[in-house]
Amino acid sequence: MSESDDIPKIPGYVSVKEAATKLGVSDKTIYFYIENKRLNAVRASNVLLIPIEEIEQFKQKSVGRPRTRTPGWRRFSGDNALFVTSINVQLREDKQSKLTELLDQIRRTGKYGFPGTVARYVIGYDLPSNRIEILLIWKTNTALDEVSQEQALEAFRNELVDALDWSTAQYSSGQVLLHT
Repeated sequence: MSESDDIPKIPGYVSVKEAATKLGVSDKTIYFYIENKRLNAVRASNVLLIPIEEIEQFKQKSVGRPRTRTPGWRRFSGDNALFVTSINVQLREDKQSKLTELLDQIRRTGKYGFPGTVARYVIGYDLPSNRIEILLIWKTNTALDEVSQEQALEAFRNELVDALDWSTAQYSSGQVLLHT
């Protein structure tokens, strides 16, 4: 018997799997939260159920140690230099939710890591422009060659073609002069 069979669900409760989906984390993380009393759960036979209210009110703690001081400026040089590829592109009309869905899928699957990058950002700018900026920050000594970069970008563009109008894309690149 599978979970999709016509067995009624207990009102007000969700399974660990459903809770993980709602919070955007793994099942294992939900079990960790329950074990550490960050989420309450009830046991029904061999299944843990979490009150929906718990999921809706749950606040994830920030990861890592809080900074005690702002990092100073740094400069890379030589083989260690950083360079940036910036892509500005228009969001297709009424496609914000589609873009969010596609980006969530990319995050979950780990696709499009762009080997050689030290950071990757997808930035959404507010109305009226509905402009998206994609920043790829590469380390010179580990960056892909130009052909491989273009192949990786082409695959990324194909993945997001339903949400972004690539005919409006503007590309620029440059060297990082200072960073933190």
